[in-house]
Amino acid sequence: MSLIARMPSAVKICFVILALILFCAVFAAPLAPYGPDDTQLRERNTPPTMFKGSWAHIFGTDALGRDIFSRLLHGTKISLSMAAVGLTVGGTYGVVLGLTAGYFGGVWDKTVLALVNFQQSVPYILIVLLFVVVFGRSIPVLMVLVGMARWETYAKLLRNIALSVREKQHVAAAVTYNASAFRIILRHILPEVRSQLVVLLMLNFPAVLLLESSLSFIGIGVQPPTATLGRMVGEGRTALMTCPWVAVVPTIVIVTLSYCIQRIGEWARDELDVRMDMGGAR
Repeated sequence: MSLIARMPSAVKICFVILALILFCAVFAAPLAPYGPDDTQLRERNTPPTMFKGSWAHIFGTDALGRDIFSRLLHGTKISLSMAAVGLTVGGTYGVVLGLTAGYFGGVWDKTVLALVNFQQSVPYILIVLLFVVVFGRSIPVLMVLVGMARWETYAKLLRNIALSVREKQHVAAAVTYNASAFRIILRHILPEVRSQLVVLLMLNFPAVLLLESSLSFIGIGVQPPTATLGRMVGEGRTALMTCPWVAVVPTIVIVTLSYCIQRIGEWARDELDVRMDMGGAR
């Protein structure tokens, strides 16, 4: 039976929805009928088309007359880009620390575990506030901060796997033939964790996306007038009683994205029979 045939209907729907959102995000510029920051004060707070609004603004406008649909396209693109880059940064950092800690052990292993414990014990929002004060609120800084929020999950998982894989015969044989530590980790240990890493990246993506949205929502993320999903929700929260669509539309996109990626990640975990063993140190 093929992989697609074994895929549940809910997962297939999630793939289609995710592909559609990604397509809209990638081609946000040609698809958007207006610029994300274009204001039309005469049409401010226009309701969506489904609520007898204008067809010129299918999702309505905000208090400044900016088209919600156009801002949604550009905001989704920026939010997904930040989450993807942040996930790559945090994943790379966690993978390197986890694999090297599990392979070398000793003082380096204890140092990495201390960093993991520190990351888990300190509220991450405090670290974000410190770095924002020191380095500012530019998008590159926020990408790094968003990604570093989850690096300890990769480090713990890959450390535990590396501890067991380094005892296997093919790794011992490579050591006997004087292969370098870099070659052993890259050629013999990393392939053993590929499935677990892919699944963990997918399962962590919704959390990273929600973190970016949360930072923008509380005002320490991307600054206006740049549109992100969290920023749009934050701007619309004060008008929920009069213009709920300003906040509800981007919220629906955030929830849909998070659910679809989480559902696909859970299916991949079951399909690949991946065990997410992130237990404590040994």
